[in-house]
Amino acid sequence: MASVNSVRDILEVFGALDRAVREADDPDVTAAADKLIPGLGTACPTWYAELESRYFGSNARKNPNLAEALQRIADEDANPDTDRLTSAQKTRLLYGISAAQRLNSVAAKTLSALDESDAKFNDALIGSLAAIAPKGVAELKTRRDKAADASEALLQSMRSFTRTKDFTPEVREKVEASPLRSGRPMGSPLCHTAVVVVDGLESACIDTEFDSTDVSLEQLKSIVNPFNWAQDYSELFVRMVDQEPDILPDGWRRVLETVRLLGLQELTTPLKFFPYQASPLEATLDYDLDKTAMDTGDGQVLVDRGFINMKVTNDEGDPAKPGVHVTTRKVVHIQGISAYAQGKLVCIGGYGTASANFLLGAAAKPPKDPVPFDYPTNEGEADKPRTTSTAAPPATPLTHFVPAAVGAWTECAQDLTNGYFDVAQKWLSGSLTLTDLADYTTRVSGELASSPWKYLQAMTTPRTPGKPGGAK
Repeated sequence: MASVNSVRDILEVFGALDRAVREADDPDVTAAADKLIPGLGTACPTWYAELESRYFGSNARKNPNLAEALQRIADEDANPDTDRLTSAQKTRLLYGISAAQRLNSVAAKTLSALDESDAKFNDALIGSLAAIAPKGVAELKTRRDKAADASEALLQSMRSFTRTKDFTPEVREKVEASPLRSGRPMGSPLCHTAVVVVDGLESACIDTEFDSTDVSLEQLKSIVNPFNWAQDYSELFVRMVDQEPDILPDGWRRVLETVRLLGLQELTTPLKFFPYQASPLEATLDYDLDKTAMDTGDGQVLVDRGFINMKVTNDEGDPAKPGVHVTTRKVVHIQGISAYAQGKLVCIGGYGTASANFLLGAAAKPPKDPVPFDYPTNEGEADKPRTTSTAAPPATPLTHFVPAAVGAWTECAQDLTNGYFDVAQKWLSGSLTLTDLADYTTRVSGELASSPWKYLQAMTTPRTPGKPGGAK
């Protein structure tokens, strides 16, 4: 199965970068690496070995090798019996290759682990670049010819980009415009990761943000319910099973999620989720660990919370017409894996960005018989065969803290995530004071100066009966 092999190989690309930076022991390289991937080579030297040992045991790869990883990716792409890379995997691979090129341009002599002098490396590089071509380019020779034609200009662009925020204009857009993709956009966003503490556990926090002019809010709503996820994105989600009762007293729905991140190991986690609309032009799905049913899971995931926020962006303000902006967040702690390794696994492995990855594809080509946005609406509904869809709920007052916090999503505010959850928890319990609010907002950068009034509005707007989020 290409998706599992490819996740492992792309992880090795980043493992090789980490190894190269550590072995170089060069302050210029370390500084350049930190602008591309914070903590690369310094934060957790064992993260790659940790993941390999956990998921592959005696078959673990001991020393990550860039050329070998790229060659395996090229070989997978050339194999007609395996699936090609997903959109998200192509984006991550491109970023890994770009980071390697950039670091080599800084101090190639000290980066022996990224040595490109071997002729075989160039073949592996061209073959892996060919894997980034759109799925519509069926012929392998055509993909590789296009990659070879575009490589010189693209590699020069990669060597010039110096920080994460410049990746899209400096590299991604040039790849999209090159013969390799012939104007076809790369749809999946990069994920932004941070380490936060939730319930005393170091957890990985993964954010994504993206726009689409091809799908509508109504299309997204039709597939975003967690009971659809195994159909929306079967590469990651194995099963989504109903729980008893279907609905908690506070209105949150329940589902038992099983995913496969890497290798053959599965994670089974009880979740609760709450779909709602603040207005006809936006919709939100919040989810959290269902602590009332921990015995139904396998105990590997101790923190699992986040949101999917969707908003109309078309000029007509029409939820039925294409044009949406989506922000997602996932915060997760997987037992037995260090926080930095979790971030790499969840981001590169796709767990943290799954909502971004499946939303656009599944919305454009929905699964057969998807459940509606607010499913289930009645106790016992998830136990019965589905025959008809129910209408989405009408616009309601603000019922949770997340919409106010979406405006706080910026690169500079990632380190505020832990404080955000503290404030959110106080708000949900009814104990948030203006002093708490003032203390938190003083930590937010000047561009978020309007945030306190959004939070104040969220605090003072009546919530729907049942106080969603109150169950523990």
